[in-house]
Amino acid sequence: MKFDGHKEKTYTEYWNNFSSKPKKVKIISKYLRKIKKKITSATGYHLNISFRKKSKIIDGSFSSFQNNNFILNSRNLKINEKIINFLKGFEIKFEREKITEYIEEYQRIYFDSPVKYLGSGFSFNEGIFLFCILKIIKPTDVVESGIMRGFSTYIIDKATTDDCLIHCYDISFDKIEFKSKKALYNNCDITKSPPVFKGKIPFALWDDHVSQLDRLKFSLENKIKFNIFDDDLSFLNFHSDGWPPIPTINMIKESNKEILGLDKINWISENRKGEMILEQIRKFNYSDVVGYHELFPEIFDVTGYKNHSQTSFLITK
Repeated sequence: MKFDGHKEKTYTEYWNNFSSKPKKVKIISKYLRKIKKKITSATGYHLNISFRKKSKIIDGSFSSFQNNNFILNSRNLKINEKIINFLKGFEIKFEREKITEYIEEYQRIYFDSPVKYLGSGFSFNEGIFLFCILKIIKPTDVVESGIMRGFSTYIIDKATTDDCLIHCYDISFDKIEFKSKKALYNNCDITKSPPVFKGKIPFALWDDHVSQLDRLKFSLENKIKFNIFDDDLSFLNFHSDGWPPIPTINMIKESNKEILGLDKINWISENRKGEMILEQIRKFNYSDVVGYHELFPEIFDVTGYKNHSQTSFLITK
């Protein structure tokens, strides 16, 4: 893998990376960016030819929401049903009554979030599944690869016990708005500085647009049983992602022999030509290592908010 912190991209061998390459940044460019960053941090202004005040984009869920208690209670009961039905397939032990408590707790926590722009990360919907799953599993360690602004870090922080250790990884922290006191921050890819777990129940959230096959292999090597994969797209819809984590879990799970029999797949994303090589996907035996895998359901019908992406929960054997 090759990393470009400037573009916030990781380059892998599984596809042509839109025929682009990591940008070599000259020393003077790095110096100028540091100056711009310091000015922005100190003044709240972006330096870009002229000075302009930094503006914050707020997600619509923080300005459009239900506040009628009767309707909220009805909504929470329906969310409760969806979460319980989702978790049934994973054979995880949990108390049904507790799920309702978790949903109500999440609602309070969500609106207190210091991160209000959720454009390219988890939404209300993905967050509620993450929160409830963490509450049930009670991990000793949580790996978060791909931090962006820190919304999912905030949810992890609130869902875990005080002694849980969060291992945060990203090749760029330029956009971060929330930092957890429980977290160790690593400005690199996880393969460059693997975490040392303090306990025996590690959990991982992979939201870094890096090959999910490689991330799954990392989890297997490091005995991370519980995993959430964001942007877990299929062969049918991966063109919608500007930088897909090829191959995704859905792709290596694919049973369509006609698709897997192809040498490569071409697609267009934002007028860029992509090309994926399928050889490595065919070599990996998914059924030998994955116990359970399921996508989070779309719950727009009860929350009024759309899922931001296709996210899955996976338990290894």
